[in-house]
Amino acid sequence: MELFQQSGDWRAIDNAVQLMEEVIKLTPDGHTDKAVQLNNLGIAFSRRFERLGELKDIENAIDAMRQAVDLTPDGHADKAGRLNNLGNAFSRRFGRLGEVGDIENAIHVKQQAVDLTPDGHAEKASMLNNLGSAFQSRFKCLGELKDIENAIHVQRRAVDLTRDGHADKAGRLSNLGNAFLSRFEHLGELGDIENAIHVNQQAVDLTPDGHAEKASMLNNLGSAFQSRFERLGELRDIENAIHVNRHAIDLTPDGHADRAGMLNNLGYAFLSRFERLGELRDIENVIHVNRHAIDLTPDGHADKASMLSNLGCAFQSRFKCLGELGDIENAIRVKQQAVDLTPDGHADKARRFANLGSAFFRRFERLGELGDIENAIYVKQQAIDLTPDGHADKASMLSNLGCAFQSRFECLGELGDIENAIRVKQQAVDLTPDGHADKASWLNNLGSAFQSRFECFGEPGDITEATVAYKQATENTSSRPSTRYVAACCWATLCSKHQSPSTALDAYTVVLEIIPQVVWFGQTVHRRYEELPKIGRKINAAAAVAISVGDFPRAVELLEEGRSIVWKQILQLRTPLDELRQQHPDLADELLRVSLALDNAGTSNSQDINSEIKHQTAEEEAQNHRKLAAKYEKLLKEVRELDGFGSFLKPKKFFELAPAARNGPVVVVNSTGLRCDALVLCTSGEIVLVPLPTFSYKQAETLRLKLLSSLRACGVRVSRNGDRATRLAEKDNQDHFGSVLADLWSHVVQPILSGIGQVLYENAHHSLPHITWCATGALAFLPLHAAGIYGDPTKNVNISDFAVSSYTTTLTAMLGSVSKPKQGPTKTPSVFIVSQPDTPGLPSLPGTMKEVEVIQSYTSPNHTCHLTHKLATVGAVLDEMSKHEIIHLACHGIQDIKNPLSSAFALYDGRLELNALMRLSLKNAELAVLSACQTATGDENLPEEAVHLAAGMLAVGYPGVIATMWSIGDKDAPLIADKVYANLLGCRDNSESQKATLTPAYALHEAVKHLRKEVGEMSFVRWVPFIHFGV
Repeated sequence: MELFQQSGDWRAIDNAVQLMEEVIKLTPDGHTDKAVQLNNLGIAFSRRFERLGELKDIENAIDAMRQAVDLTPDGHADKAGRLNNLGNAFSRRFGRLGEVGDIENAIHVKQQAVDLTPDGHAEKASMLNNLGSAFQSRFKCLGELKDIENAIHVQRRAVDLTRDGHADKAGRLSNLGNAFLSRFEHLGELGDIENAIHVNQQAVDLTPDGHAEKASMLNNLGSAFQSRFERLGELRDIENAIHVNRHAIDLTPDGHADRAGMLNNLGYAFLSRFERLGELRDIENVIHVNRHAIDLTPDGHADKASMLSNLGCAFQSRFKCLGELGDIENAIRVKQQAVDLTPDGHADKARRFANLGSAFFRRFERLGELGDIENAIYVKQQAIDLTPDGHADKASMLSNLGCAFQSRFECLGELGDIENAIRVKQQAVDLTPDGHADKASWLNNLGSAFQSRFECFGEPGDITEATVAYKQATENTSSRPSTRYVAACCWATLCSKHQSPSTALDAYTVVLEIIPQVVWFGQTVHRRYEELPKIGRKINAAAAVAISVGDFPRAVELLEEGRSIVWKQILQLRTPLDELRQQHPDLADELLRVSLALDNAGTSNSQDINSEIKHQTAEEEAQNHRKLAAKYEKLLKEVRELDGFGSFLKPKKFFELAPAARNGPVVVVNSTGLRCDALVLCTSGEIVLVPLPTFSYKQAETLRLKLLSSLRACGVRVSRNGDRATRLAEKDNQDHFGSVLADLWSHVVQPILSGIGQVLYENAHHSLPHITWCATGALAFLPLHAAGIYGDPTKNVNISDFAVSSYTTTLTAMLGSVSKPKQGPTKTPSVFIVSQPDTPGLPSLPGTMKEVEVIQSYTSPNHTCHLTHKLATVGAVLDEMSKHEIIHLACHGIQDIKNPLSSAFALYDGRLELNALMRLSLKNAELAVLSACQTATGDENLPEEAVHLAAGMLAVGYPGVIATMWSIGDKDAPLIADKVYANLLGCRDNSESQKATLTPAYALHEAVKHLRKEVGEMSFVRWVPFIHFGV
C-alpha cells in the first residue's frame, strides 16, 4: 500500500490486495487481527476503485469494511476509524451508481464515527471532513438546503481543526470550497462563490506539484471560476476555468477513473466561452472532449447522465450557430437519454428536463412541428415543478418556459399562452438580481412577450412595458454584449415606430456604444468581420432618426461611427501618441506596447492545424489576445481620466470631421427603409440636407442586382478571383447598365446637384468642381460617378459634365490626407512600378508591358523603380514601397470574401495581402494606382466596411488611390495609364506642361473622358470601372 501511495503504480495495489486476501484466509475467526486485516483490505479495494473505476472493487471494499466494523467491539479505539472508512466506501459507490441508499448509509456511519471521536482527537478533523462531503453529495442528489448548510458547518470545523502545514489541509479546503460552490449554485449568493474561489485557490497553492490530488484540486477551482463567470460574465473567469481544467487533465493519467469527469468539466467551460464569444473552435472542442468523456464512462455510472446532457447542450449550441438539422436531432436524442438515466427524486432531474425542453423548442423554431412545442412546454413545466423556490436555476427555467408559451401563442393565437408567457417571464426577471449575467436575457425575453401581445391587440401599455424591459436589459453591463446589443436594437426600433424620434435617438446612441463590444478588439479581425453582418442597417436607421429630428451633425457622427469599424480599430492601434507622451511618457509607452501587441494579435493569420501542440498554442494565443484587449481598454480608461484627454481615441465629433470637406463638398448618402437623404458637408462647415424622396434602400439593392446582371451579361467576371481580362458572356443575364445609370441620375445624383448648386461652384474657380461621395448600404457598390442619361443625343446628360468625382470610405480617411504636407512644386515624385505579365498559375496579362512603357515615358530613370517577373516578389515590393511617393500595381487583384484581410495583389512568388500591407507605415506616400481588377469591389454583406484593396491602401497611408470596381480590359489599362500620368506628371522634357499637371482625381477624370471617346460612351463596362478614392 505504501508503495502505491508513493508511486501511484496500480500494480503495487494489485499485489497488496492478493497478499491481504491470502493473509485473511489464513487468519482464524475470532483472531484479534482479523478486523484490522479486513479494514486494510477494504482500503486497498477502495484505492484500486478510485484508480481504475471497477465496480466490483468498491463492492468488495464495502463487504470487507462492514465485516471489520462488525468485528470491532463498541468502545474500541479503532471503531470510529472503521466506521469512517465504511462511510467513505458507501460514498464512493454512491458517486458511481447514484443510489440514494448508499449516501444515506454513508451519512449514518460517518455521523457515528464523528460522535465516537472526542474533541482534540487527531482524527476528528478527518471525520468531520468526510461527513461534510457526504452531506454535500446528498444535497447534490436531493437538493435539501439543510444538507449543504450541514456540509459547510462541519467542513469549516474540519478546516479550523487542521493545523497549517498539515498534509490534509489542502484537501479539506478544497472540500469546503466545493460546499460553498454547491450552495452558490442553489441560492446564487455572491459571497459563496467568492469564498469557493478563495478556499479552492488556497487548496491548489498548498498542494505541491506531483501530488496525486493536485489535478482534483485544480478541477474544483476550475468549476468555481466557471460558476462565477456564469453569474458575473467576466471573461477572465472562463479563461481561468479553461486554463486550470486543462492543467488538471494534463496531470491525470489515461485510465484514471476521474479523467472522464475532468474532460466533462473542460467541455462545459468551452461551451460557456462559445456562448459568450461565438468562436466555432470552442464548440468543436466541446463536442470532442464531451464525446471522449462519455466513451470513458461505463454504463451505469452516476455521472453518465450529466455528460450526455452536456453533450446535448453542445449539439444544440452548434445547431444555433450553423443550422445543421442533424445537430438538433442529436441534441434531443442524447438529452432524452440523460433524462431517462436520471432517477426520479434526483436533484439534477429538473435541470435535465429543462435542457430537453430547450432542445424541443429549438427544433420547433426550425421545423414548426406543433408536437415539439407541446413537448417543450410539458417538460419545461415538469422542470419548474421539480425546482424548489429559491433555487438559482428557477429564473432560467421560468424564462425559457415563457418563450415556449410565447411561441405557441404566435402559432395558435391563444390569449392564455401570451398571458402565461408574460407572467412567468416577469417572475424570472423578479427572481434575478441586478448585475446577474443572465438578467439582460430575461429582460429581453420579457420585452419580446409584451411586444408580441401589442402586435396582436394593440394596447399602448404593452409597448411602454416592452421598451422599459429592453432599456433595462441594455443597462445590465455584466450581460453578454450580443444580448445587450439585441435589446438596444429592439428598444430603438420600437421607439422609432411607436414613440418619439428623440427617444429613438437615445436608444440608437446606446446601440452604437455597444457595437465595439460586439466587434471587439479581443477577437481576430477575421472574427470581427463575421460579427459585422449582424449589425446590419442599424447605423443607417440611427442616422435617419437623427435627420428626422433635424440633428444633422449627429447624423454625420453616427454614420461615421458605424462605418469601417474594423479599419478604424486597426488604425486606432497605430495612432501616434505624441501629445500623451509629452505629458505622460510612461503611460504612452505602455499604451504603445499593448497597442502593437494587440495589433499583431488581431491581424495574425494563424492556420488551424490538428496537432495537439498547435491546438494548445492557438488556445494560448487567443487567451493572450483577449488579455491584451482588456489591458488596452483599461489603459484607455486611465488616459481618459487625465486632464485634457477626456475624448482620447473616442469617436470624432462633427467639428472634428468637418475639415474633410476643406477641398470641396463631401456628399454622404444614407438610405433606409424609412427615408433616403444626402447630407452634404460644405467647405464652410455647414451641412445641407437634400432629401431623396423617390429613392429607397430597396431600390438601391435592386440597382445593385441589375448592375451585377449587366456585368455578367457583358461577360465581365465578378467572381472576385482576380482574372483581369476574361470576358465570357453568361446566359440568363440582361444588360441593364444604361437604365441603372439613368436611375442613379434621376433619383440620386441630379437632385443632389440641384440642391447644392451654389455650394458646388464656390470652390471651382477655373475648373469643374470636385465632389467626394461617401455612400452607404447598396449605394456603396453603385457607380455614382457615372450617373447620367446616355444614348439619346437630345437628352444626354451626366455627372461628368458638372463635377469631378472621388469616393471616400469614411470622413476620417480624408482627415489624415488633408492634413498631410504636400510635395513642393519643384519636387518630382518618385514612381514605383510593379508589373506581372505572367504570374505563375494565373492568366497572362500582356497589356501590363505596354502599361509600363507609357508610364516610363513620363518619368525619369532617377525617379522610377520597376520590378517585374521574378523580381516582383512579395518581400521586394514591401521593402521598396516606403521609398516612393507613387506606386503603380499592374497585376491580378484578388478579393477574399471569407477572410477580407487576405485580399491581395498576385505577385511572382505569392500574394501580397492586405494583412502585410497594413503593417507598413508610409510617411511620403501620395498615390497608389491599382491597375488590377476589382480593387474597389467590396463585400455586399459588409457594405459599410469597404473591405477592398483600395481601402487597404488608404489605411496604409496613401492619401489618394486609383482603383477599379470590376475586372478591366487588358487593352484599356495602358490607355488610362497614359492619360493619367500625362496629366499627373506632364511630359518629361516639357517644362511648360509640368506647370499644367493635375491632381489625381482630375487626371483620372480626363483619362476616363478620353477612354469613353475611344470605346464609345455606351461601352459602360470599359470606362465606368475606373474610380478615385481620397484626395
